[in-house]
Amino acid sequence: MTPRRGLPTLLALISTSFITLLHPAPVGAAQGDLQLIAQNFNVAAVGLLSTTVALPPNLAGADLSTAAIVVTAYQRVDKRESLVAIISGTLSRPGDTVTISPVCCAGPQPGQVTFAIPTETTNVRPDALSILRTGLYPVTVAVQRDGRVLSKMLTFLNRLPAEGDRVATVDPISVALAIGTHSTIKLDSKATTSLDPSAVEEMTALADALDASKMPATVRLGPAVLSGIQQLDPALFARLITSLQLHQVIAEPQWPIDPSAAAAAGQDSLYASWLRDGQDRLAGLGLGPAIISRSTIFVDQSIGAEGAALRRNLGAGLMVMTPRLYDDLDGTIGAFSDFTGELISAELPNETAFDLAVVDHTISELLVHPLPTPEETRIYAVAHLLALRQGIDTSGESPQRHAVVIATPDLGVPDPGLIGSMTALITETPGLAVATLDDVSLLTDRLLVNGEERPVTLSPANGEALKKRIFMKADVNNDIDSVASMLPDDSERPKAWRDLAGLLPTTALDDTDAESIVTDIRAELAEIRGAVQIPAAYTINLPGRRSTVRVLLVNNSDVPLRIKVQLTSPSGKLVFANDPLPVVLEPGVATELPIDVEARSNGTSGVSLDVFTPNDVRLAPTVPLKFQVNALGVGNVLTAGLFGLVLLWWLQLVRSTRRKRRQLPPATLPAS
Repeated sequence: MTPRRGLPTLLALISTSFITLLHPAPVGAAQGDLQLIAQNFNVAAVGLLSTTVALPPNLAGADLSTAAIVVTAYQRVDKRESLVAIISGTLSRPGDTVTISPVCCAGPQPGQVTFAIPTETTNVRPDALSILRTGLYPVTVAVQRDGRVLSKMLTFLNRLPAEGDRVATVDPISVALAIGTHSTIKLDSKATTSLDPSAVEEMTALADALDASKMPATVRLGPAVLSGIQQLDPALFARLITSLQLHQVIAEPQWPIDPSAAAAAGQDSLYASWLRDGQDRLAGLGLGPAIISRSTIFVDQSIGAEGAALRRNLGAGLMVMTPRLYDDLDGTIGAFSDFTGELISAELPNETAFDLAVVDHTISELLVHPLPTPEETRIYAVAHLLALRQGIDTSGESPQRHAVVIATPDLGVPDPGLIGSMTALITETPGLAVATLDDVSLLTDRLLVNGEERPVTLSPANGEALKKRIFMKADVNNDIDSVASMLPDDSERPKAWRDLAGLLPTTALDDTDAESIVTDIRAELAEIRGAVQIPAAYTINLPGRRSTVRVLLVNNSDVPLRIKVQLTSPSGKLVFANDPLPVVLEPGVATELPIDVEARSNGTSGVSLDVFTPNDVRLAPTVPLKFQVNALGVGNVLTAGLFGLVLLWWLQLVRSTRRKRRQLPPATLPAS
């Protein structure tokens, strides 16, 4: 995409009051107006303008023998701004007029009139319209009597080049069609998917619109929605897949997620993964790589600069935005989006930009508020396109570097009949070239005003709601990991839990169902954790310094479970030989786990019994145990022996002393 040199200063100074002309109210027929039933819009230089009109009810049965049909061609439309004024009622001066009698020209239905008026380039004939130059011309058809207008209508014709014209061919302006859908997928707490009640109706309308369109469309529909249609209505699904082969489908995430919220929450990788999964699912449903494109995104909800940058980094080069969102942007340059056929620059972080194409305001309104007849609607729409092309050509620029995106105001599904007739006329009209949005992105210039870009500022994003969901997901995944380490390697339950938890970030889940998913997962995890029966507090008597204790554990589940068991002595008086590897508890039986212990002293010691998952997450609160050590070691024996020898010596000493006392002669008194 190459920026053009700039717009004239006059365009940059278009007043705000004039900008309002860009969005005129839909043109409706007054009660007494003629209605256009059929017309050949593209008319040869020397050819026929063939028209069928319906008379209003007050004239349908009236005597028109004295009335006349007056057909007047006005001056050529040289720019779109002039066309807006003409439709609003400000006609230029007349160029040529032909008058015929309605009596001669009965139409195919009662109350209709059909006539064919020759066109010519040089000769002035009373029965022919003289149209000298190639281009778009306003034409009025009026029923008059005695100079008084009884009924009137405005239409347009596109006079084609003649062989002798200076410009035998015209460079075309590109026209791209965008069709989006708004059906969404809904997930409940069991991950059961359901579609909007109106999804089948919308998808049927989409298939009808795709089949009716005579030009390729760029289509947006959610991969999960298309999958849902496959289950709900296989015949409609098959029809959609067949119809989409002739169009282009933009890649969308597997599950609904806001790119702006993802970027604000730091979940770029999650969004990228879901986008890739969504693209894979579309391919798996029957849409080949030539049909799916990442180059374009539809913006019908507010998008932040971070979200736009995320999509650009993932391959998008063009944003297609609804008129309402564009008009609400900070820094918008309003009328230029419709009067120039160029891309707008959207400001992104780090002084980068994203090309923005705005859905044409006026044509989008015609698609949802059509004129009284489809013929009139399509001619007015194509007249807007040709007037824009003519203005670009008149300014000296190349129309081939300009484009228009047509779509409904909300980037939805247009009326099949209306889009069919409108696109048929677009493909038939010289000066208009059908294009995909990928073509628009590559070939269309970016708007410059006086040689400078006027970037618009995208709205800021809020990722708080997604951050909360991401925290929930991470938290429950930690719990899943701990329980998964307990289960056999071939167990399918951890994957099922992770798949459920993986859905938490999507907006297809409301907050209530998201909370229910977490609650249900945690209930199943708790059941498995609680299946390991751990002994209550008790006292163990150790008879020696070295011994083996046996911890009794029971697995009450129906599958083997792995755990780690650890005995520790906070005082350090006991040393346990804990096995660092997990042990397997077979289902439904008691398991004795032997652990060697060495006592460093006698007495009572507190011991902690802890049970962990294999990834070292505590399975239950610590069980306090008491160990009573009554061991007789070498020191104790030596001490007891020494005490015994001392006691024996003392007893012998006492006995010897008593014996000696008994052997002494009795004491006598001294002589007197």
